[in-house]
Amino acid sequence: GEFITVLQATENSVNSAFVQLADQTGLENVYQAAIRAGIPEEGSGMMPNLAFTLGTASPHVVDIAGGYATFAARGLQVDPTYIKVVASRNGDKLYEYQAQPVQAFSTDVADTVSYALKKVVEVGTGKAARKLGRPVAGKTGTTNDNKSALFAGYTPELAAAIMFTKDGPDGQPMTLKGTGGMKTVTGGSYPARIWTAFMK
Repeated sequence: GEFITVLQATENSVNSAFVQLADQTGLENVYQAAIRAGIPEEGSGMMPNLAFTLGTASPHVVDIAGGYATFAARGLQVDPTYIKVVASRNGDKLYEYQAQPVQAFSTDVADTVSYALKKVVEVGTGKAARKLGRPVAGKTGTTNDNKSALFAGYTPELAAAIMFTKDGPDGQPMTLKGTGGMKTVTGGSYPARIWTAFMK
């Protein structure tokens, strides 16, 4: 059989390698790492099985960005918020969000993840994000049947995630094939380009 490093598997989205890796390192460990990064435990499809390794869970896109922000912050996890401050008419602060950072991963582990995700952009499936013109860590994601496509990534200061999905007339997810004139919409196509434009 052929051998592939975890770094090569990350760069080129070789998902089968991650299934094998998760099986060897323990599915519960992979599951708990996702939760520590900031993916809500009660989210759809959150269960420690081999399919989970491939991305069968459906967290909100803001939670995906929040998970990536944990690695941007060198392992410090902070829950995302939609409300930063609430003020009265005359400017008195009625509420201000107080972040409560937790060191979810060691800086060494977080930096190793960032190294791998930088290679995704430098030489792998996320090449479109190189146009930002500064160091970027990120990852593409494309589902079976091309029903969704994602690019999530970060610089040291900012994390963001862009996801494409398409609902059919019945409200059920349908293929992205043909969207924008593309045969398939991968995470490295429109999502990575939109992410780069947003980050600029």
